[in-house]
Amino acid sequence: MRALLASSLLTLLAVGPAVAGELPVALGDRETVVFYGDSITEQNLYSAYLETFLLGRLPSREIATFNFGWGGDTARGGAARFARDVAPVEPTLVFVNFGMNDGGYRAHDPSILAAYLETQAALADAVAAAGARQVLFTTSPVDPDRRSGLAAYNDTLGRMAEGLERLAAGRGIPSIDLFRPMLRVQREAKAADPEFTMIPDAVHPDAVGHLVMAYYALQGIDVPRSLGEIAIAGNAVSGDGGLAVGRAERSGGGLGFEVELPFIPFYVPPEARPALELVPFQRDLNRFVLRASLDGDAGRAWALAVDGAALGHYTSEQLTAGVDLALADAAPWCAAGRRLWEAAQYRWEKHREAWRSFGLQATPTMMPGLDTFAGFAAAQRAHADAMGRELATLAKPGRYRLELFPLGEALELPGVELSPTYDFDADFDRPHPPETDPDAVAWARAPLEDGRIDLGARYEAPANVVAYARVRLEASDACSLHLSLGSDDGLAVFADRKRVFANDTYRGLRPGQDEVIVPLSAGAHELLFKVTQGGGDFGLSVSARVFGSAEVRQLD
Repeated sequence: MRALLASSLLTLLAVGPAVAGELPVALGDRETVVFYGDSITEQNLYSAYLETFLLGRLPSREIATFNFGWGGDTARGGAARFARDVAPVEPTLVFVNFGMNDGGYRAHDPSILAAYLETQAALADAVAAAGARQVLFTTSPVDPDRRSGLAAYNDTLGRMAEGLERLAAGRGIPSIDLFRPMLRVQREAKAADPEFTMIPDAVHPDAVGHLVMAYYALQGIDVPRSLGEIAIAGNAVSGDGGLAVGRAERSGGGLGFEVELPFIPFYVPPEARPALELVPFQRDLNRFVLRASLDGDAGRAWALAVDGAALGHYTSEQLTAGVDLALADAAPWCAAGRRLWEAAQYRWEKHREAWRSFGLQATPTMMPGLDTFAGFAAAQRAHADAMGRELATLAKPGRYRLELFPLGEALELPGVELSPTYDFDADFDRPHPPETDPDAVAWARAPLEDGRIDLGARYEAPANVVAYARVRLEASDACSLHLSLGSDDGLAVFADRKRVFANDTYRGLRPGQDEVIVPLSAGAHELLFKVTQGGGDFGLSVSARVFGSAEVRQLD
């Protein structure tokens, strides 16, 4: 039932916002973008969504962003502090979002509306005098169900939105309406679920509400809308949109191909993802889909891997319907988007600290009277600004290898063969006899318990040593073997004497810390696991699953 309601909402709310002026808003090759407003802007959510969306979509452009939101502020305050806060960064484009506090949280008052429009005009003059382009946002609505006394305030905000749009049209300033489409989303969602809210304190949207804001804001900004779709039909693979898809080939029991992305997908933080049931964000702005039509394989399960790491398991029906790769968190492009999001949040904290705490509100505990204070504050501001200008380096797209395998059975590994220990002199790559002459090694059988072995219990006082575990297998046909691994400490994996994975690290053992996909031809194979030990616990974890249609068994 919830899915049906969500589908109905998406159909109802798929219409973009009303816009006025010269739209869509275009960005140049070099931009300094400012988000300017009250506490809703200071929350750094809709602004951060827009920031990371723009950086991710336009990786070849030089875009720096600044958030100068201030809780409790109004358009009057924004006009008064513009020269102090915003002008020094030499903005080229300013997104202005005032209005929530300007209406006074009361029923419509013509004099309040007139004062609001007068101060918005003064702010528009200040932005123009600074040589910057500007976009006026209407403010978000309130949720009157969450606070008594606000029953009439959305009417007030609606009249303010209409006035702001007239002001923008009269001055030739682009405007983007957030108020009406957000109010429509809220109304329709509450009709489906009376307990719904995306504005839990009645005024400030949560992460979900801010993503809805960003969705409608992006309707008015000229940026690429979609990465495209990867289509698999039998052994043929194609891509539309900006995707570049390499020739497909059969290998290791699966179908492999390369994909080059024009930009990374937008990373949707988990706390904001319920918004995807309210607005068609993925379809309209973040479409990156893999769709496969696999004749004769109905009802079969499939494994999708990217760059040698498993991405997920899917049924034939799911592949036919399409897999949303933009939300595949284990994918490297999602990891890049997550790094960009986290770095942008960190940089915002440091910029706000430099601008507000050190620049405007220094307290006695900061000892601002010290001769070194001014230099430190200036350096911190310069560092935060430099971080902002370098965020785009985290948004570079790449080329990835995708593989689709029939999902085989889990491979039971009852035990391994263990080598003696060898001195570990911190040279992780140094080979030992199990690598160079395995037939000369005195191997000893040892059981695996739930895929784990306590190497510390198998060897006497092991410290600064390296040990090897060997597994011999036989495959009935070409396939691949997905290995999920853990180790204490470092780990290397060899397949038929060729190193296929290495992680020189010091850590405690946790199953699933690493993974590798090993292609197997028909016949016998040898897997070798090298585990280093500095001190403390010492162990190995191995679980395996066949990717492909072959049967694989462990040899005695």
